[in-house]
Amino acid sequence: MLKHFENITDCRSHINQEHDVIDICFLVLSAVISGAQSWADCHEFGTLKLTWLRQHRSFINGIPSQQSIGRIFRGISKQSLLDALMSWVNEHRQNIGQSSIAIDGKVLKGAKASASSAALHLVTAYDTGSGLVFNAKSGVSKKSELKLVQELLTCLDLKSELLTFDALHCQTKTLDYIVKEGGDCILQVKGNQPRLHEAVQAQFADYIEKNPDAECFTQDDKGHGRVEKRIIFQCPLNLSVELKAKWAQLRTLIAVERHRKVGNTISINTHFYVSSAELTSTEFGTAIRAHWQTENNQHWLLDTLFQEDKQKMYDEDGASILAILRRWALNLVKLHPAKTTQNQKFNRACWSDHFREEIIFGAGQKV
Repeated sequence: MLKHFENITDCRSHINQEHDVIDICFLVLSAVISGAQSWADCHEFGTLKLTWLRQHRSFINGIPSQQSIGRIFRGISKQSLLDALMSWVNEHRQNIGQSSIAIDGKVLKGAKASASSAALHLVTAYDTGSGLVFNAKSGVSKKSELKLVQELLTCLDLKSELLTFDALHCQTKTLDYIVKEGGDCILQVKGNQPRLHEAVQAQFADYIEKNPDAECFTQDDKGHGRVEKRIIFQCPLNLSVELKAKWAQLRTLIAVERHRKVGNTISINTHFYVSSAELTSTEFGTAIRAHWQTENNQHWLLDTLFQEDKQKMYDEDGASILAILRRWALNLVKLHPAKTTQNQKFNRACWSDHFREEIIFGAGQKV
């Protein structure tokens, strides 16, 4: 991991480089893994754990103050930090094989430019196979998500990748760019694209009427007092000449029929998707399900383990960098093979220097 930190660009002037930027990145990542939620917490962790930290990095001038930690991170290139994260994660992705990439956004409720500003919005690229976040873009509000996603896509190698999106990103600009770069995508279709939504609804109704025994893939799920069955259908997408001209890259219509029972109440609804790929119902169903699991596997864990939504920081750059390092820390914890919950891993990292080393450097690795 430290090898990838070496690619982080330090934009501070030479005379202001009292503390080595890799030392401070290692300090903050170690502190976050151990429960730190602010620059002040990172300073406190560093002060108490300086002997342990010096087993891995020099820290020639000791631990900087909390204000200095913030200034140091404002002086590094955020893009170079993201590039380091992506480079590190890609090493792990290569060992897993083909999986989809879920693009999704999260509001950091306490992170703002000022007390009266809108909350910071962070869009991430999440590898559903490994469960790792490997890139991100931040903006000043939820309204910026479309632009952030389109910027994020330009930072990714999309060749042979399958990307999944919610309905907000059912946009021709997004679709055309992904296909041009050699990738494919699955887009949810809702009312923000009314003519396309109406067309796929009508085609699916006609398809089911004519093919009552159509091939499908079924997923069952239960828990928390509910039982859910998802039935996934797919067929070639046939659009009118006018719609085909606008959505020329689309090949497949996917319908996900959800049967949900909570207590004695049963509900049935159907969600529609379109894709530039031609896959089986099983492959489409797996990718779509994996997209929505990012809520539990990323967002819920960030709020549960790091209390991300409760953390207040009126510094956009600092809040964005700390959010990136939280996701890097979460990646590291997920990769540790201990057969226990993520929360228990964090507790062990806080209590045990040895376990923290295993998380950062890899279980069984020489540190």
